[in-house]
Amino acid sequence: MRPLRVRLPLGLAIAGALALAACGDRPADSAPAAQTEPVEDTRTVPSEAAAAQLEDGSAPVEAPLTGDAATTMLTQLAGLGGAMHAAVELCDPTIPADQLAQAKTRQQQEFVKMGGDAAMFDREFASAHDKVRAQYDSATPAQQQQMCAELESMASSAPAPATE
Repeated sequence: MRPLRVRLPLGLAIAGALALAACGDRPADSAPAAQTEPVEDTRTVPSEAAAAQLEDGSAPVEAPLTGDAATTMLTQLAGLGGAMHAAVELCDPTIPADQLAQAKTRQQQEFVKMGGDAAMFDREFASAHDKVRAQYDSATPAQQQQMCAELESMASSAPAPATE
């Protein structure tokens, strides 16, 4: 079992990745597609745009997210970051403040890359951070222990980070 100080930041990163995947603006398919041939027999041909990118060697352009759904998703991501940050601070005070600050900075940079602005990130992050702190402070010691146990359970069930 990894120590809590390693698992919680890892859990924070995984929670963010899961939130990104879950908050996509494309609705989920209602029924699974039927596979008629074995996978190894299936041949795909890239679209003209994809083929052109493959030929010139350039990577696909990552465009910022736009629209109301994107704004909602970005707001939720910043809030999730703030909530997890507060939970880590409260449940594992041995994690250095500079490590948490670096994690917040990386989250903010990714947030801006996705089309959000830094002020929006800071506002949503702080709001969620303060709400979690208030909930924790108003909870009984038993409830606080339960909150931290749930966070530790999430972190321990997270897959190990990929090594390159």
